Amino acid sequence: MTLDYGMLDGRRPYYRVGDPDGDPLFVLPGVSDAFQRGAPSRATAAVLSRLYSGVSDRDVWVVGRRRHIPVGSSTRDMAAEYATVIDEQGLWPADVIGVSMGGFIAQHLAADYADYVDSLALVSSATRLGGHGEQVIRDWRTLAGKGKWAELAADAERESATGVKQTVAPLLVEFAGTFADLHPAVPADVVVSLSACLEHDSRDVLDDIDAPTLVAAGDADHFFPEPRLRETKDGIDDATLALFKGAGHDLAVSEADELNGIVRRFFDGFRGDGLYP
Repeated sequence: MTLDYGMLDGRRPYYRVGDPDGDPLFVLPGVSDAFQRGAPSRATAAVLSRLYSGVSDRDVWVVGRRRHIPVGSSTRDMAAEYATVIDEQGLWPADVIGVSMGGFIAQHLAADYADYVDSLALVSSATRLGGHGEQVIRDWRTLAGKGKWAELAADAERESATGVKQTVAPLLVEFAGTFADLHPAVPADVVVSLSACLEHDSRDVLDDIDAPTLVAAGDADHFFPEPRLRETKDGIDDATLALFKGAGHDLAVSEADELNGIVRRFFDGFRGDGLYP
């Protein structure tokens, strides 16, 4: 099994796990990518290997945004850079998973670079943020501007998790923040990324997405309420909606095994009764 990681062109973090001889699976992570404090590590690679163990026969690439993102960059601009990565690494056509902000970018990738995307899974993502999600992202941008990283990280746990974790995780993060430096590698990238999320609205590009698309999210997602998810599903010609009861925005982690199973079956062509276990 591959366990590779590093920086592409010295500026873009990546992780590669699974089977290097398998079909490519390209993963665009969420806004947390901008919060990374250091260089890619073996420990994170091992975590991702376990997280994507359900698709270990695929050549899985988890690729972050470039460090020092130009101010004013949109999710569409970021999609263009991802297209360059896919082309340079010879990964197309790839099945693509976009998580949260990565799903915003993946929509533009599928619309503008259709030859590069075979099938698409939008995980905890939609055409645009819901009202509560917009306010949360604005608050995070303010906290980032003030350098209040522990407070921001704690609130991210509070808004993303459900159940006991929603209460316990923020406390643990706040406690850790009293001892550890949670300062990201490039603080400005956090502000640019959050601004791009606030400005994202892909309703006018959904008609251009030809790839079969799975919209998968929790029905307790604070950022993307069900009407936004259905808006996304209804705007794409060949789309399927998978709602996870009781799951929040951290679906990709909290329900990793079940989610990966559904994504895998979808990418393998199953629909309807064949999609769900």
